[in-house]
Amino acid sequence: MNSRVTNRSFRYLKRLFLICLNENQDISMRLDEMYKLIQVCFFYESTDPNVENTLRSTLADSTISYSSKSVPAIAQSGKNIGCIMMFSKHLDETSKKREDIKDIEKYHKNGILEELCHLVEQKGDSNTHSSDYWELWKRYSNKGLIPYSNEIIARLDTDRNHYEVYLMIIRTYANDWVLRYWRYFEESFDYDKEYEGWKKNIPVNVVFARLVTDYLRLVNVLYVIEKVPREEISEASLKLLAEMKEKGKQVLESRKNLIRRDMGSTALNIIESLDEKMFITSDAFFSVIIDLWESLALI
Repeated sequence: MNSRVTNRSFRYLKRLFLICLNENQDISMRLDEMYKLIQVCFFYESTDPNVENTLRSTLADSTISYSSKSVPAIAQSGKNIGCIMMFSKHLDETSKKREDIKDIEKYHKNGILEELCHLVEQKGDSNTHSSDYWELWKRYSNKGLIPYSNEIIARLDTDRNHYEVYLMIIRTYANDWVLRYWRYFEESFDYDKEYEGWKKNIPVNVVFARLVTDYLRLVNVLYVIEKVPREEISEASLKLLAEMKEKGKQVLESRKNLIRRDMGSTALNIIESLDEKMFITSDAFFSVIIDLWESLALI
């Protein structure tokens, strides 16, 4: 624990971790099966000294690189050892922005369960990826597009694994997941304007890969929405879920319009023909992505 983390904050977050594990016995059992050790580290903010060293030490891997983004938490794993890092300052900052949430403890608990579910999804090693994942990276590398490949592949992988993680969360915390994520599709920037900016400075196949990646992110969350157990959430949450779904469909339609206009109707038909099953595992996902990127001439 970092010295700037108060004892009160530490005790509060530790209690929520234990509640999550107690209320989600299936997650606890899977973690026990996959991990020899899980260490939870409490820091004040992501730029605290020794964050990267602590991560490397915990996972016994000196090659790990750490991005000090202002996020409430991260979860990484390797060799059946898991590490969750909580940043109390960023958690407080994020929480203060959510004036619509009345029970902030449930909001925090939902976020903590998400990190535990990430460890389940990682199956003991967050650095293990499918052969198709690496094949996609290799093809980008061969074309001298490494900076873009790292961005696109990381986004694809992150969005895919959130599909799996969200499905785990809504099994027990469905109502709180809706309250936490009902604003998911709200955009704080002009996507179309940013997209047009990309076209001026970035290779067109990279621009289109970003566009398709963004489309797939929207689709997989819309699939999760359909699986939220309506009978387990409140009337207020039902209304929020309906708003979330409608907004998601609107944003998705705007992405479709860009794909249709710039990539063509045939490309859109190919993309729309994809099945939800592709999101279930990383292996299935990147196998489909390789075929899709080839069909759309993105690599």
